[in-house]
Amino acid sequence: MLKKKNSTGILAIASVITLILLMLIIRSQAEMVKALYVKLAMTNFALVVASAGIYLTDVFTVNISRRVKLLTWYMGGLLVLLAFLVCFNILPFSSTWNWLIVFGILFILVVQLQLLHWGNRVPQMVRFSALLIVFCDAFLIFFFIAKWQNYQLGAWINFATVISIVLTIIGLIFLKKPTSSN
Repeated sequence: MLKKKNSTGILAIASVITLILLMLIIRSQAEMVKALYVKLAMTNFALVVASAGIYLTDVFTVNISRRVKLLTWYMGGLLVLLAFLVCFNILPFSSTWNWLIVFGILFILVVQLQLLHWGNRVPQMVRFSALLIVFCDAFLIFFFIAKWQNYQLGAWINFATVISIVLTIIGLIFLKKPTSSN
């Protein structure tokens, strides 16, 4: 019988392979691509994000409550459902695409904080990294909620995204180092 960790890993790998296949189909058809393939690829991308986040929290967070793990599972499922509803225009795409992105960023933030053991006793650098990650992701969330159209903010969006990723990696490095005192 498959363990939950194995099944989430298999789902993550299968969704990445499916996304690659859809991208190859879209690329091969060029401008004559069917909209169905694009909608499936967008929904599948949300599945990749959700399954990878669930896999990471299942495998790399050992001292986490069952309630927080369930929150991650429910948020991942809701992300995929919302992506399906928005991409297939069940919810109007033009007015809800930004909420899909906001919910995706929130899901990624929850995963990042779980990986950094938010709320537990961790080294000071990990706490600092987590705090800056919250600020960067909050900026991104606010940007997409407000639907700003200023092209000059593009550099700040890229900067906030890269800083969030780099700080997650730095926090994970400091979590792995043996610490003598906190």
